[in-house]
Amino acid sequence: MQLQECLKEQLSAAEMLVRVRSRLEPMTEKAAYIREQLPEVVQQTVEAAELAYNGMLQLPGTGGVREFIGNPPVWLERRHNDNEFLWQLNRMTHWQELLEAYSLTGERKYGQKVIDELLDWIEKVPITKEMEQHPIGWFSQCHPLRALELGIRCYKTWPLILEHLGHSDLLTDEVLEKYMVSVYMQIKLLRRVSPLLWPKADHNHFLMECLGVLTTALYFPEFKEAEEWKQFAIDGIERCSEAQLTEDGGQIEGCPSYHNGCMFWFGLAAVLAARFGFSFSQPFMERFRHNLDYSIYSLRPTGKCVPVGDSNANHLAVMGGIYGFMALNDMTWVALASNWIEKSIVREEALRHIWRAPDIVAFKEQLDVVIERKEAYHCDKNTVFWNRTIHQAIIRSGWEKEALSFLFTCRAPIQNFHAHIDLMSFDFTALGKDMIGDPGIFCYRDDEDRKQFKSSNYHSTVLIDERDQFEYLGSFNYGPQKKGEIYNVQDCGFYQVASAEHENYEPIIHRRHIALVDNKFLAVVDELEGLRHSNAKHIQRYFHLDFTDVNIMDNKVIANSDIANLAILTSDCGESSLLPGRMSDVTDVSRDAIRVRYEHSVEQLNIDKAVFLTLLIPYYEDAPQVSIEQSTQGTFEVIYNEHYHISLHNKDIRISK
Repeated sequence: MQLQECLKEQLSAAEMLVRVRSRLEPMTEKAAYIREQLPEVVQQTVEAAELAYNGMLQLPGTGGVREFIGNPPVWLERRHNDNEFLWQLNRMTHWQELLEAYSLTGERKYGQKVIDELLDWIEKVPITKEMEQHPIGWFSQCHPLRALELGIRCYKTWPLILEHLGHSDLLTDEVLEKYMVSVYMQIKLLRRVSPLLWPKADHNHFLMECLGVLTTALYFPEFKEAEEWKQFAIDGIERCSEAQLTEDGGQIEGCPSYHNGCMFWFGLAAVLAARFGFSFSQPFMERFRHNLDYSIYSLRPTGKCVPVGDSNANHLAVMGGIYGFMALNDMTWVALASNWIEKSIVREEALRHIWRAPDIVAFKEQLDVVIERKEAYHCDKNTVFWNRTIHQAIIRSGWEKEALSFLFTCRAPIQNFHAHIDLMSFDFTALGKDMIGDPGIFCYRDDEDRKQFKSSNYHSTVLIDERDQFEYLGSFNYGPQKKGEIYNVQDCGFYQVASAEHENYEPIIHRRHIALVDNKFLAVVDELEGLRHSNAKHIQRYFHLDFTDVNIMDNKVIANSDIANLAILTSDCGESSLLPGRMSDVTDVSRDAIRVRYEHSVEQLNIDKAVFLTLLIPYYEDAPQVSIEQSTQGTFEVIYNEHYHISLHNKDIRISK
């Protein structure tokens, strides 16, 4: 295809280059400001750019380290049995480091490297008109033209070539012509297939794909379809907001990492709107503002988000807050995140996005106010959060770093395959220590690691005969699921409780109540009814501990660390055992952990309804003195400094003292 075929009017490549340059903001002023005010950013950028220049990248499958990916890159090579390796390589994220280093240093080699790779990619990944007739499924397969990569390249990395090289002689009219023809053909494909892949607009992929269409239409209004693309993308992003951002706050997929990503993508859309002279609807902006709160709720008191579903335990709440600032001129969410995340990390995470700031001086000045503040920011948000759409409850004793906090989840059928098989699992933090942990994502590869990290017995929940709560069929494929939900969340004064049930072991119904009691400990009550009408042989209760020093002593599990300790007591130990576990904070990297398993024989229980009470008691030094007595089925007496009476009433629990 020739450039003229893409355009509304007859323009040469040289004329297009003049027009493009007239719309671009020169990077010289931003670069000068960063050199003067942020020398450490310059150093970090150049160091990363040097590694990228030498072909050393960290990608999925590389084990959390950089490896040589070729010079030019191996665009079509799938390594490490990992589709994500190829997909993410073809997002060209490393171009950002190279282009920023070019603007900061004026070193021609960094810009030339990007131009060379661009031209090599265009040659190695030909795009033809015939591809428009490919079946929709082709655009989800493992190649550089998957729909998501079409979108990400066109909003995130390819426009940076224009921003950083647009006023240089590296961006010639010949290069621009090849760039524009390739982008045009990519967006032509994406405009056709994206709405077919995501007709309900209820997936983060559609949001990023719409961003790619929007960005291209805004940068190149000369394209024949630019106006239609722009309106399609605006409407699509509005639909994404309606379909994905829930009334209670929280992106519909229920994964904190993806929620924070969506705060970036929705925020970036608003930033683009302001830059190019249009706006999104008031309901869109209000939903965006309201959903920024979930970035704070899903943040552990220890400063990383709960890695439930396909999430990493990361600091991306800062990124969400930064785009809240860029879109709304409000630093509230960054300031709140700084209460739990080290200020140096907040600053580093925030400065990753400084080049996108509409006003770079105001960005740094307001960030400095957050970083230099001595006292914590006051947080007046409720300590009991319930999202009825994604079926999550997040309850905490307060907003200090040592607070007790847990996230409890139960949602079936799932929204999409980013969910894990973790009905009624929970993540618990106390006294500055992650205690009961969600294991995280680890990888997307369709292998045993992926299966293990998604499995029920790698989460803190209850299994029947070691069966997953629903069938694992592949990395992004499950069998049928029956209903599971959180049906009650309540603040009862000295205790706060969340209750859930699911039917995936039918005829057995599992019901779980988790209560934060007196801001001192968790009480977990598990009810399993319908045992006599089932073929079940055993019940397994799992707790995945973020500890490596764990012992069973006198029917009590004791987990020790240098920060804080945890005691676990239960009304019925059954057959207790310690099993190896793993936690993953970042892709491809895991660390050792310990799982506690209590196993019970259904035959020996000889009852239709079994009820188990488990106490999770965090402490600093001396192990707590605690006793549990079960007076009747579903009624317990607990002595821990005070006398607590815990009892079941229909589908609820009540605690008195």
